[in-house]
Amino acid sequence: MHIYMMTRGIKQDVDRFITELSSKYLPYKLKGKQQWVQVAVRPIQLWEVVFPQEHRDIMLATLFEDGKGGLTQHKKHQKYVNLMRMGLGVKKIPTVYDTKNWLPLYRDNIEKIGIGMKEDYKIDGEERI
Repeated sequence: MHIYMMTRGIKQDVDRFITELSSKYLPYKLKGKQQWVQVAVRPIQLWEVVFPQEHRDIMLATLFEDGKGGLTQHKKHQKYVNLMRMGLGVKKIPTVYDTKNWLPLYRDNIEKIGIGMKEDYKIDGEERI
């Protein structure tokens, strides 16, 4: 069972709520054996990652090591990602980019969903990140 919810409040209080919630265990029957399972609290967060345009490929390879631009795990969720992209006014993340160079980064146990990207404003021909 999955419950989707949002929180709003003082950060340290929200952090404590999440920490305490994730420290709870519930009984769970698996293959006829009674076990205990930890309540999994999985944040769904929206991030904006900003970097110079010349490093586009290395950042795409760092964030989306699969070389597919961060497609959703479940294809039925892609329609919501498309709506978010429209709402944010950004373009689809390319699926063709150089994947041989990337920045070392811990990436285990995280689904990274690419929503979109946009170019920076330019003033006098210079990128303003």
